[in-house]
Amino acid sequence: MVVLSTLWLAETLAAEMPILALVEEEKRTAALRSQKRARRTGLPLTIVMAASELPLAPASVGAVLVDSLVDIEEPSTAAELLLAVLPTLQPGGLVISLDATKNPELESRVSSMFLAASLTHIEQKRPREGALLTVAQAPHDAVATARLRPLSA
Repeated sequence: MVVLSTLWLAETLAAEMPILALVEEEKRTAALRSQKRARRTGLPLTIVMAASELPLAPASVGAVLVDSLVDIEEPSTAAELLLAVLPTLQPGGLVISLDATKNPELESRVSSMFLAASLTHIEQKRPREGALLTVAQAPHDAVATARLRPLSA
């Protein structure tokens, strides 16, 4: 599984499965500490600094977890992030967003972002008070290809 940006969540999940965490350059110091802890405890956690491009091969990832998608203020930026993830997903791969909200309008905004990225089988669950888990499946290859293809003039 790939975890975008959130080190604490990557470390927690690494206790259960191998994790690749992609983090921004400004989190380098925290990332080095997390990597040291993982090595010391034997957790299967790999941390990579990522820029605006996701350093992942096409169709190489079974699941991508995005933390706090609801905190991205500009909907087009969130949609771009989700669209950038699509080519990296294996057929039937999952996109998961973990958000802290009790606001139904924000819940709706997250599901709208998933729809805008052509994700399918969208489900939203509340595993605990104030936590929103949105899970969706990668679209069929033909849909993803059509969605990502630039429009000709």
